[in-house]
Order: sequence, then C-alpha cells, then structure tokens
Amino acid sequence: MKPEDRKAAILESAKRLFSSNGYFSTQISDIIAEAGIARGTVYQYFKNKDDIFITLCEDYYAKWEKMMDGWDGDLAAITARDYLKHRIRQNLKFFAEDPDLCNILLRMGVGLPGNLENVIRRFESRILNVSLKDFELGLRNGHVKPDLDLELASNLFAGALLRAAYYYFGRPRKNGKAVDVEKATEDISAFLAPGIFVEGE
Repeated sequence: MKPEDRKAAILESAKRLFSSNGYFSTQISDIIAEAGIARGTVYQYFKNKDDIFITLCEDYYAKWEKMMDGWDGDLAAITARDYLKHRIRQNLKFFAEDPDLCNILLRMGVGLPGNLENVIRRFESRILNVSLKDFELGLRNGHVKPDLDLELASNLFAGALLRAAYYYFGRPRKNGKAVDVEKATEDISAFLAPGIFVEGE
C-alpha cells in the first residue's frame, strides 16, 4: 500500500469509529484494528488520537472552502434569492456526501478537550464569515433589507445551515428515505428569505 493510501485508510477508519462511538470511546487500538495495520504504522503519520481527529476536520474544512469558492456563474445573471438557494444547496450537498464527518462535526463538538473544540469552532467561524460577506454584498447591491443586523442575520443563517445539515444527514432518518436536497433547499430558503431580502427579491 502506498503511504498516502495507508494514511487515507487510517483516517477513514478513524472517521467511522469517531462517528459511531464518539471521540472519547474511540482508542488508537480501535483505529489500528479497524484499519488492519500495525501499531507503529499509525505513528508514522500521526502523533496521537488528537492529531488524527484534527487532520480529519482540517481536511474536511479544506474541501468545504474549495467547494464554496467553486462558484463560476455570473452573479449579475441571477436573483439574490437564487444565490441564497445556491449557497444552501452547496452546503447541503457537501454535508450529504459524508454523513460520518457531518456527524462528527455537528454532534461531537461540545465537550471535547479545548484544542479539539477550537478546531470545530473554527469551521463554524468560516461558515459565519462567508455568510457575512454574502450579506454585505447583498446590502451593497440593494437586495438585503437596509436595516438588517448583518451579524445577527449571518449567525442565524450559519446556525440554520448547520442544524439543518445535522437534521438531514447527521442522524438516522426516521422514515429511512434519502433526503431530497432540492426540496430541502427550497424549504430552508422559503423560511429564511423573507427576513433577509427587500420586498420583490
């Protein structure tokens, strides 16, 4: 196995275990058994369990940022409401692609040791900052209500996205059906848009 494949196998095994058992109940020995590797192999790539967890989260965040920067459309050609839907859809699709990481990020953050909780909080801050920039752009272009508290709106929007992602992808569905991302996007947008945009948007 190539070194990069071995490292990926360790991360994949750790991800499944963190998601199903939680951070505290997952031991390095569990990850070794799940990955089917020698104990020394883990330490060739990672210092300890914290390092594995942080690497998983940072890789996830890098993928999220790449996806959020992937907009290649003409902003002048769509409505503000359609752009909001685009942002919601992007995030839902991203979380849907990896339910285990979604579960780790959105369920396990509270109560982790300080350095690990800070890793989770950094991701929340990134989502919040992107949301704030979007609202500032909308305000400059006359789409967002002029008296809207942008910081409050950004916090509400980011919080709604994270909770919706957990609701849809971070826990077992009662009916067992796959989530219709497009319908979820429409539902979330219909709920949020009236409080954000000027009339007619």
